Amino acid sequence: MGSAERWCLIDNTANKDCELTGELNQMYQTYSFDQIVKLPEQLGQGYWQRVQTNSYLEIVMCDVTFHENMHMSSKEGGNSLNLGFCLGESIRWSVEGRKGEFGLVSGGVSAYGNNEASNSCLYDSNQRFQGLTIKFNHIASNGALQHLPLHKMSSWLRANSGLFYNSQSTPAMNRIVHELTNCQYQDDIKRIYLEGKVMELIAVYVSESLLEKKAATSISGLSRTDMASLQSAKNLLDANLISPPSLAALAQRVCLNEFKLKRGFKLLFGMPVYAYVIDQRLEAAYRLLREEHLTITEAAYAVGFGKAGHFSEHFKRKFSVNPSEYFRHLRR
Repeated sequence: MGSAERWCLIDNTANKDCELTGELNQMYQTYSFDQIVKLPEQLGQGYWQRVQTNSYLEIVMCDVTFHENMHMSSKEGGNSLNLGFCLGESIRWSVEGRKGEFGLVSGGVSAYGNNEASNSCLYDSNQRFQGLTIKFNHIASNGALQHLPLHKMSSWLRANSGLFYNSQSTPAMNRIVHELTNCQYQDDIKRIYLEGKVMELIAVYVSESLLEKKAATSISGLSRTDMASLQSAKNLLDANLISPPSLAALAQRVCLNEFKLKRGFKLLFGMPVYAYVIDQRLEAAYRLLREEHLTITEAAYAVGFGKAGHFSEHFKRKFSVNPSEYFRHLRR
């Protein structure tokens, strides 16, 4: 990744005079806070949106469905680090000079830098492609980015031949991505809100995708068998959030003593067993409130909270706002 100014060039491989790619190139060549390119009706439906909150951070969202197969190529340059989330159908692409195909399934996350090679992507007809990409520009020289753990992402890319480091999104990441793609604010308030959410997303991504994987190979005092048992314990909790097993029963089921279960779980996943259950219940309740439009009491009971007041206390502790206030604003 060099230090040159960032640039992007997009082509329709079958039509050099394509109206869509012309508008997309114009969007990437213009510095503006919020830009939208709508898909021409003859090609399909949907849009690309590019939000530049400042000179070093931009957010690109797309939600498109083509009437016929669309083959597009893109080439980017400049010193940037990108984090992409696949929200719709699986997507696949090839990289000039590299063998085989790369891909990202729905719910996948990819960290990558600009290698100035041409990337070629096929959008199958009648498939809904949705994505969110966070782009950090000028990362080597911009002091405003130094407080972010972007060096951890860069080091993982270098370890992966400098191309793509793919992982799976988590409930916490999904929540933040939803808030980014459904921001209702305007102008300066929108700018502040999006920047804050991006910072939160990077912190969660590094913690839950990079550090957790690194921890799984470097925690002292835990063997591979221990870590496999701890992962099984986490899976059991995820599958039984409403009525999780007791600590003793969980330890017995994964063949660990209680001390090693408690110590190892906190080391590997960053919080005690009980706190993890509460955290995952909150994420599950958030999804129910957002997607199913349940009442707060219904969502609380559905994920295992015995009292709505107990749920509200934990929700405010995690999200710094009462659930009634938060979802009243979100739905409005």
